[in-house]
Amino acid sequence: MKIKNLKNYGIPSYILNIWEKHYSPYLLPVQEEAVRNYGVLDYDEGRGYEIAALSSKARNDNDNLLVIAPTSSGKTFIGEMAAITQVIHHQKKVIYLVPLRCLAEEKYRHFKSLYSSCGLEMVVSTRNHREDDYRIIQGNYKIAVMVYEKFNYFLLKHPDFLIDVSLVIIDEMQMIDHPKWGPLMENLIDHLQKKNRNLRIIALSALIENQEALLKWFPAQSLLSHQRPVELRKGMVRDGIFKYITSKNKKTYQREIFFKKDAVRDNCFGDYLLETIRYFINQNESTLIFFSTSAETREWAKWLASRLESSAASSAIGELSEMEETLSRDELLELLPKGIAYHNQDLSCEERNLVETYLKKGEVKVICATNILAMGISLPFKNVIISLDKIHHGEEDDRYIYRTGLTFADIENMGGRAGILNIGKEGNCVQNGREFGRVIFLAHSLFLVF
Repeated sequence: MKIKNLKNYGIPSYILNIWEKHYSPYLLPVQEEAVRNYGVLDYDEGRGYEIAALSSKARNDNDNLLVIAPTSSGKTFIGEMAAITQVIHHQKKVIYLVPLRCLAEEKYRHFKSLYSSCGLEMVVSTRNHREDDYRIIQGNYKIAVMVYEKFNYFLLKHPDFLIDVSLVIIDEMQMIDHPKWGPLMENLIDHLQKKNRNLRIIALSALIENQEALLKWFPAQSLLSHQRPVELRKGMVRDGIFKYITSKNKKTYQREIFFKKDAVRDNCFGDYLLETIRYFINQNESTLIFFSTSAETREWAKWLASRLESSAASSAIGELSEMEETLSRDELLELLPKGIAYHNQDLSCEERNLVETYLKKGEVKVICATNILAMGISLPFKNVIISLDKIHHGEEDDRYIYRTGLTFADIENMGGRAGILNIGKEGNCVQNGREFGRVIFLAHSLFLVF
């Protein structure tokens, strides 16, 4: 379905132009299904969204929607389309929930950059951003981006703040498995179901381990999808050979040579990483490398920059030089001459935005990041290297941060960052007319088992 055809659902042309320019002229399969079969753009009274004229008993769980789909499949845009529809046609308000403050800040910037020119007022509320809290209490906004904790706090302290809210979007619903956020999410969903049944809930989840339990518990219709917009080649590198299966054919192994066997030492992760990244730079491909901690992202980014030859991110350097002096700014200025950067919570909002912007423009080719980048932020990478065996949960200044082993869902959700399309940019994942991304483990030791 073409984006322009959404005019048949009452979406104004100026909004369609924004969506077409920022995303694609066409909806992805899961997005089209959400529009055609799950009513994310419906707003007539028959659907029950004119809540001012309805009692709470007029709504039921079938109005809610749970979307479970792979990373990069386009599920986040489903929530965005529903949010803009509610704001435009009802003059009601929407709350968009995420688990982490860095995700809240990114989502707030995203909404503001796209829709502030249309007169849609955006606010954000996290532990570090309280300046908009009074506006949320007073209802002086159109879309509010909040972290789970702040939303739960508002439910307890200011329950009337939901009076003019018609839609709550819960992003990263897979965090229901998280020991910290899981109980919080259960509490706020239970509260909405019991005391605010006039609200519609749309929950967006990446792949989750206990999917069946979530489907039974969550009060909603379910939209499940396993489709990805691009082919993923998943495998490991050993002795310079990338042996992989594809998301379309999981039984037949194929091979690609990255480097010669004698270019690396056995049992040396650094050699394997360096030669693999060198291959991708020569191919003019962008690469995301996941590490466990912020300190590791900085250390390995510096290590790679000291050993690789690559084109400088010249425009990024010029813009960054004008920013406020910080330790992370100075470190990035050392990395960007090689087109390398890191992405973690140590960066300021402006610095993170700069790294993301110049990745999309093709200047930044390599980013070392923590697993937080696996959630929410859609950036165009051709390759994802997973170099960790433990996941750090929570933000690194969190008292309750802990680590767990990688699960299948973790690998799928991190690997899903590969092959995200960068519409109209150099970063499109295209080779010989085919689009694909790679998910890579480095088997630098024979003792490693994946």
